[in-house]
Amino acid sequence: MSLPRPFGKLLLLLLTVSLSAWGEPLYPLLSPAQVSQLQTRLRQAQPDTGRLQVLLQLSGDLIAKHDELGAPLGNAEAYCRQAQALSQAQHDTVHLIESLYYLGQIRAMAGNNEAGQRLIRRALQLSRQINAKQQEAIGWYYLGNTYPRVEQEFPAKIRCYQQARERFQQLGGKAEEAYLLKTIADMHLLQGNSAQAISELLQVASLYQKAGQRKLHYTYDLLRGAHRQMGNYKEALRYGLASIESAQTTHDTSAIGGFYARTASLYVELQQYPEALRYYEKSLTNFRQTGVHMESVAGEMARVLIAQHKPEQALKSFLAYSRQDTSSDPKTAMYRALYLAECYLALKRYARAEQHYLQLIQLTKSGIDDDINKLVIYQAIGKFYLQTNQYDKARSYLAQALYVSKRSGYLLRVAEIHLLLFKTDSAQAHYPAAIAHYQAYKALNDSIFSAAKNKQLASLQIQYDTHKKEQNIALLTKQTQAQQARLKQQEFQRNAVAVGALLLVLVLGLGYNRYRLKQHSNLLLEAKQAEINQQNQALQALLLEKDWMLKEIHHRVKNNLEVINSLLETQADYLRDPAAMAALREGQNRVHAMALIHQKLYQSNNLAVVDMQSYIRGIVEHLLESFDCQESVQVQLGVEAVELEVQLATPLGLIINEALTNALKYAFPNQQGGTVTIGLASLGHRHYQLLIEDDGVGFPPEFDPEDDQTMGLTIMRGLSGQMDGTMRITQSRGVRISLAFEDVLNVKRSVPLLG
Repeated sequence: MSLPRPFGKLLLLLLTVSLSAWGEPLYPLLSPAQVSQLQTRLRQAQPDTGRLQVLLQLSGDLIAKHDELGAPLGNAEAYCRQAQALSQAQHDTVHLIESLYYLGQIRAMAGNNEAGQRLIRRALQLSRQINAKQQEAIGWYYLGNTYPRVEQEFPAKIRCYQQARERFQQLGGKAEEAYLLKTIADMHLLQGNSAQAISELLQVASLYQKAGQRKLHYTYDLLRGAHRQMGNYKEALRYGLASIESAQTTHDTSAIGGFYARTASLYVELQQYPEALRYYEKSLTNFRQTGVHMESVAGEMARVLIAQHKPEQALKSFLAYSRQDTSSDPKTAMYRALYLAECYLALKRYARAEQHYLQLIQLTKSGIDDDINKLVIYQAIGKFYLQTNQYDKARSYLAQALYVSKRSGYLLRVAEIHLLLFKTDSAQAHYPAAIAHYQAYKALNDSIFSAAKNKQLASLQIQYDTHKKEQNIALLTKQTQAQQARLKQQEFQRNAVAVGALLLVLVLGLGYNRYRLKQHSNLLLEAKQAEINQQNQALQALLLEKDWMLKEIHHRVKNNLEVINSLLETQADYLRDPAAMAALREGQNRVHAMALIHQKLYQSNNLAVVDMQSYIRGIVEHLLESFDCQESVQVQLGVEAVELEVQLATPLGLIINEALTNALKYAFPNQQGGTVTIGLASLGHRHYQLLIEDDGVGFPPEFDPEDDQTMGLTIMRGLSGQMDGTMRITQSRGVRISLAFEDVLNVKRSVPLLG
């Protein structure tokens, strides 16, 4: 197959690396409420150890947020200076070390790496003098961060991170040890050592699990990058989606915008543009909500629109999001110039495009010193000069891009640059060089995409080969047994000859006749066995193909339901009536409950039943997040290990969705706290009972649940009737809903179950 036109992959590598490498802090970031509380304490604190700790907490949090989210440094340096002066006045070496660490990081972030390294090395020496092992370990990590992320500095960075890892290992810090190994794996990934990075990242996941760490999305994100680097798109996409799911499950969504963007980039490379746009939109929405300006994501959306032959819409969309003032941030200036150049190039406004490409060249000479950024710029400029028939300039920049891209290990990017060089050399009749570049392009491209296309068949092929070998072994065994039987028969014939010459003819005749009959019978049996074996193989292949198809169907149904959910969410943006918005949100929750069923099925090895513990937990977590009441309302789950068929699990999930929605809307008015209990128990003999109760305000005095015709209760009654269940709604302290049902499908039902 051929690669798509190189419209939108110039920054995919940059997105893949820059948003993942610094996506996870060594220690958790402070929430806005915690920052506000610390600032209040700072205003009231006396010049003592307590004030020192508050100053350093605030400074460290500002540095971490700048490093990971691009937030402003603000008063970070002022806080550090105050902490340094106060710790020196009090002869407090421990806090002086921490002050120097933070000042060193600030210097390095400002571009003065050597000054930053001197401050951190001074603090490291102090930590060794007072035998502060924990601070020494952290210091090595901070020192590694001060080295630029360019090829020649990677060995120095890895040595520092390895020193930090060994010291955390000695201290028994499993989580910190895992974090440092993950950081080392990130460096190996940037060096193009994908296999080594994958091996290390799997160790990281194991260490995190032993330490009780549930937030594995950052590790999954790097595994996504490593598999993408090797051209294994199936695994890359699996880990990309797993990183999003892990962030949502653990409610650690501070970096989910980056996960969305990098998953979108995979869909771009697989030419699935609608999916790519959907995830880019999710990414931008998240970045807007967190106050982070991510111009590169808006630019990538513009690239997808260009690929869909919508250059005017692409330019308009990007200008609406882009910042005009980029003088203080070279990277932002690079993003803006690059994407505007691409938009104008797609519109064939070559003069405007070249203005922005010339600006990129100036940035490589002044503000951009990162290899990855230079790779992006060189390739973009080379492509522009190729398209405008300036071949010598194109070859110069593409050769520089190829040199850097080969070090990165990203095979798809290397292939793309070879293709551009092939076009350049062909245009100038440099045919030997052109042929060499095209051969390199085809070899890399075919290896990447054939692997991606055939990956899904690999498992099936392995199973088939194993089954075939087992059949061959069985056939050889039968042949051996038949041969032994014939040998015994021949021995009997020889013995019969010895009885006498008079019986010789009769014995030989009888023996020959028995031999022919036996041989004929054996041939018939072997033919029948071969036919049976062939039918068994065909049936096995059909069963495996059926499972694959069922999983694909469930996956597509889940995707379609998510599309419906996205449409409802888009519709909500145009509503101003609170009642209509609430109704739309409830509709989205119902769609999510049905989509969750299909997600569980295609992720499961058993396509016939649904694990109700996992399913109900997913519904509860989604509704708590949807109504934003995780802090005020507690949900206690008492769900036994029950597996139900899809025809029962779907209406049961919708009943739980409606009951919990009603409880969250009406049981706890004015943000008051409370508890909702959900239980599913097996009563034996395939009988089950669902119980949902809350300790809220209950029904109004004039409300009769038996006669009420509200939509929620109507849905619950209808679904319980479809299940042949018995539902009772009572009230004591709050509302209690019980549903008794049997796990037996009634073939006489005239109305099909949902799902």
